Amino acid sequence: MIQFRHEWIDDVNVMRQEMGRLLDHLAAAKPPMVRFSPTFWEPAIDVYETDDDFVITVELAGVREHDIQITVDRNTFTIRGERNKDIKGGKTAVYHQMEIASGRFERSIVLPQTVDAENARAAYENGLLEIILPKMRKERTVRVGIKVMK
Repeated sequence: MIQFRHEWIDDVNVMRQEMGRLLDHLAAAKPPMVRFSPTFWEPAIDVYETDDDFVITVELAGVREHDIQITVDRNTFTIRGERNKDIKGGKTAVYHQMEIASGRFERSIVLPQTVDAENARAAYENGLLEIILPKMRKERTVRVGIKVMK
């Protein structure tokens, strides 16, 4: 039979209680008032398909048109760019809330089918960029005849 010293069990119980209090304290702590954005941020994107096209809408409020780069390679759509937030008048500012990401962004989406990048269209209005990517037309199946050699 194994016997334990009672003092050792008491020490473990005290340690368990202290850990419980520490975890309760951490769970009740408020989140930080300012969260810093990562090096790259990812804009929100909607993708839907029609009979003929894939339509991609990207939310890019505050991004200038010339700061956006779009590439399409077969069935992969990639958008890159940069949003710069400048404080007006060059004044010093102390943030109390900081949720709008700035700096460089990048996002890639794999589409379920190859698209015709040559005929893509894009429009940018009110901070929303809409890209229309026509689906690649599949070639018709061609039946090949077999010639019997004698």
